This record gives sequence, C-alpha cells and structure tokens, in this order.
Amino acid sequence: MTVHSKRILFVDDDDLQRDSMKKMLVKLGYDVQIAKNANEALEISEREVFPLIITDLKMPEMDGMELCKHIRKTNRKAVIYAFSGYLSETGSDQLDEFGFDGHLCKPVNIEVLRHAIEGAFDKIRQRQGKDDTVQMRSRKRI
Repeated sequence: MTVHSKRILFVDDDDLQRDSMKKMLVKLGYDVQIAKNANEALEISEREVFPLIITDLKMPEMDGMELCKHIRKTNRKAVIYAFSGYLSETGSDQLDEFGFDGHLCKPVNIEVLRHAIEGAFDKIRQRQGKDDTVQMRSRKRI
C-alpha cells in the first residue's frame, strides 16, 4: 500500500446509501470500490488492498463489527471507519475493541466526509512512516 493510494472500500447493504456515498467520494477525488455486504467486502479485500474502509454496522448475515475483526486479521494498516445511523446503540469503546479507527454518522454531508477522510489518510501516512522507520532501524542492525 502506498501513501499516495486514494482507494476506499465502502460497504453498505442499502443501494441508495452506496450510490450516494460513491458519488460523494468520487467527487472528492477518491477511487471507490463498493460492496453490498460484509461477505462481498471480504472477498474484495482478499484480492485488493485498501488504505481506507468505511462500513455500515448493521447488515444482514455479518455486521460491520465482525467485518472489522476479519479485516484486522489480514490488514492491520488499514484505517477502518464505522458508518451508522445507530451509533448511540454502539459505544465508541465497543468500536475500539473491534478495531475501528473512527466513525461517521448517517446521514453525512460532503464537508464532514471530506474532513474525516483527510484525517484518515493523515493517519495512514503516519502508520506508513512508522513502518518505514522500523524497517530502516532493522536494516541498520544487520
């Protein structure tokens, strides 16, 4: 995953929500892949790497929290945001336990989305920088 990658995986079981979010993200200049459920998102994330994943929490079969746990097993560097209209039912401590980096409330306007995504990509660059520093230190010891 490169620092400059502007790829986002967006997961939501609602057709209208997926279409609306994809339009906003593309307008903001991001390359967006959408998934209609958690199982599809897992299949996509096994083939491709996404620096940012935004997922609905309430979905049939597998919810967003379980999806986050599965993704964390193979992609520790990704920034994962919960996306829900029901965040009061799920506390931020619980989201932290599952491995989320943040959350967005439905409905989201484009300026809030822009700010959140810029923050996510800042976090991604920081993680990338830490990894580069660790690799440089490891090489010096050899």
